[in-house]
Amino acid sequence: MCKLQFRLSTKRAGGGFLPRPCTIDGMAQCHGDLKSSPEVKLFFVYRRLVTSVSPPIEGPFNLERTQSNDTRYLDSPWVKLTFSRSPRLVVRAVFLWNEQQFLLDQSLMSGIRASPTNPLVPIDQAIFEQFVENYTDSVLAVRSPEAKSAGQASISKRLPPEIFWLFRNARQSSLSAFQVEVTSALNSILTQAAIGYTDLTKALVDQFFTSAQTEIRYESVLDLKDIFTLDRYRVNRLH
Repeated sequence: MCKLQFRLSTKRAGGGFLPRPCTIDGMAQCHGDLKSSPEVKLFFVYRRLVTSVSPPIEGPFNLERTQSNDTRYLDSPWVKLTFSRSPRLVVRAVFLWNEQQFLLDQSLMSGIRASPTNPLVPIDQAIFEQFVENYTDSVLAVRSPEAKSAGQASISKRLPPEIFWLFRNARQSSLSAFQVEVTSALNSILTQAAIGYTDLTKALVDQFFTSAQTEIRYESVLDLKDIFTLDRYRVNRLH
């Protein structure tokens, strides 16, 4: 029997640590002739779509890699994991709950083409408001169906694909502020996709611990077709 020490650090939406990070020390049982106590570190990071935090949000939360020759790695937008057994058992994981990743995954599954992007960090509030204004002027403020279609084609090239997908799937109403409709659509997406996002993460962790590969890397939700049923995660209807 040996003692496992769990260090649980929580990051708030903007990417910074909560004012009072919590550290939880737990007890668990393990078996094996290990020379020293195992190390298990789990980090849970929540990032909102939009932030008003200044200065700009830091980059992605990356794991410190161990120097052991038997270290294995999982790198994905949803979970990052390192694991080694020698000279002691080390497990380090970062679980990323990213609202923008929800949207990018949904846009890719809907057929929108998007190349792998830079790290998805929260969008500055002023920039997001400009996105809303540009979409409103290009699509909602025009009257004819032809002009709306042309406006959507034009604005789709000027917005990040996940933001365009969100705006296009929000209620297209001129009777209320479009920002309100966007917020409602985002909340609906997060609610509907949460279980699928969690199951997807579990599938990645399961695959990692049952695989013999030294390094596993995924860049897109479309890369997961062989290990996860995407329909379990897909949002088909918002309203």
